[in-house]
Amino acid sequence: MNCVRSSIQIDWYLIKITNIRRIIAIVITGAVAAGLVFLAYQRLNLPPEGRARKAIEAAELVESKAESQVLPQNLRRELGLASAQLETACEHYLAERWGEAESEAENARLRFLALAGSGTNQLSGAGEFFSLEGRVQIQRAGQSEWDSAQQRTPVFNGDFVRTGRDGSAEILFTDGSLYRIAPNSLLEIKHKTEAENSSGTIKMRVGRIHVMTSGSTSTVTTDTTETEIARDSRVAVNVEAGEGGGTQIATYDGGARVRTTDGEEVVLAGRQQVEADNEGVLSSTRIIPDPPLLLSPQNNTSIDMKKQDIVVVEWRGRTEDQAVHLQISRSRRFGEETMEVESEAIRGDSARLRLMAPGTYFWRAALISEDGVESEWSQVRRMRIYSSLQRAMLADRTAPQLKIRPTQQLGTMFIIQGRTEAGAAVTANGEQVVTDADGHFRKTIEIPREGWNDIEVVSTDPAGNETKRAERVFVEVY
Repeated sequence: MNCVRSSIQIDWYLIKITNIRRIIAIVITGAVAAGLVFLAYQRLNLPPEGRARKAIEAAELVESKAESQVLPQNLRRELGLASAQLETACEHYLAERWGEAESEAENARLRFLALAGSGTNQLSGAGEFFSLEGRVQIQRAGQSEWDSAQQRTPVFNGDFVRTGRDGSAEILFTDGSLYRIAPNSLLEIKHKTEAENSSGTIKMRVGRIHVMTSGSTSTVTTDTTETEIARDSRVAVNVEAGEGGGTQIATYDGGARVRTTDGEEVVLAGRQQVEADNEGVLSSTRIIPDPPLLLSPQNNTSIDMKKQDIVVVEWRGRTEDQAVHLQISRSRRFGEETMEVESEAIRGDSARLRLMAPGTYFWRAALISEDGVESEWSQVRRMRIYSSLQRAMLADRTAPQLKIRPTQQLGTMFIIQGRTEAGAAVTANGEQVVTDADGHFRKTIEIPREGWNDIEVVSTDPAGNETKRAERVFVEVY
């Protein structure tokens, strides 16, 4: 009996000890969990001073990594601007302006982060300029000065970009989206460099921007609207200047979702357009007409003004209720200063032009529907007007020089760069390429088809001689 009683007592104590251990383990686990929750709460709910201090410390940490990199000269200047922005954050902190300090430090950190991993063949920052015409300027976040933009100048979150009357630019972002900025435009960069799965954002202040997305979405905001552009889409956003100016959103390919500040929403498919007035009220959705097809003169046609002083430009695709908007310019940019003909009310399929002076001229046309919606521009054609005294120039049979640099790839986007004979016309896979006065050019080509593809670049001089270059590239779609 004693042995049994003794064993029962031992068993009873063993059970109690086990329970105590379990209770102690639960208490410890709960205390650790509570501590972790408290620490997380403290981190996520820091007072303004604490958030500003953390932001500055994080920026200083990444700054040291960026300073250790071997950077090209243009990016060394960007490093200096980022350091100056961090100093501004510190000044705000000392003045107890916690919000400004946190914002400046975060923008500086993103710049340092981009520079820390940038190389000579990669895009740095949120993206970079790769095509510029005329007057294009950039104002860095937190700075008051405007600097002239250059090819491959990086752009960062918080930067402002503006173009003059004769200016235009293209910015290629790290997510593969391409932004074409029209003359007289002002916009703010809202692209986060480290947000791998989120879309970039541009704030349009005034002017027109043409967005071409690839594998990522993109967002363009204005004072009254937010336009979320779907993948593989082409969308134009136009913000008119002045108090009564509204916003026009046109989808040419793909789709977009437009929201106003009042919560109104509309989904646009290809070839659809909507407008928002200065109070954010949306119009009805309207159909965008297809652009006209240019017939004659053929591209790169040479005309002797001694033999004919009238040239007839022709197109097709217009319906009876549509008008034609015709532009003829001495520049591919079709700026105000180089415009020779600007007519928005042609009711026919041709126009007669009197030749006034020799030179190279560019022309294009668009259709305007009965309710005032304008199509995209047609392809640009070039014609050369000369005097028979220059006939010897037409006897040229020498093909133009054409040099292509190594192609840069970013996903399905390829950047083609090179130089050809001044005055020659260049195409890349059939798309026209803008050349400068010396024959330099830079063009982005999108190739969505997976596998091996050919990129063909063709240069054609005024006499009709051609030079072709082809390069095989490989596209891998993930």
